[in-house]
Amino acid sequence: MINIPKLLENKEKKFALFLNKHRCGGCNVCIMVCPTGILEASDELNMRISYIPRVKEGKAQYCTGCRRCEYGCPDWALYVLEEKNENHNGAEKATT
Repeated sequence: MINIPKLLENKEKKFALFLNKHRCGGCNVCIMVCPTGILEASDELNMRISYIPRVKEGKAQYCTGCRRCEYGCPDWALYVLEEKNENHNGAEKATT
């Protein structure tokens, strides 16, 4: 099983931003399209010899989960996952 690292997690808004770092081509589109400016290039190289993005120190709480980084990434390396609300009792309302 491959472990995809979280770049950030927002428990209040119930989403997390993940980076498949070995897919990243280092184009920096995610950094350019982020409306809050929380991403920057790191000094970490991946197996493609590309510098991967990271969240700026102390800026994770400013991520809105807008998905612009996800939609802009040509390598499909970034993605946002929303947490599902699992508070249901399993009983469905019958319609007659």
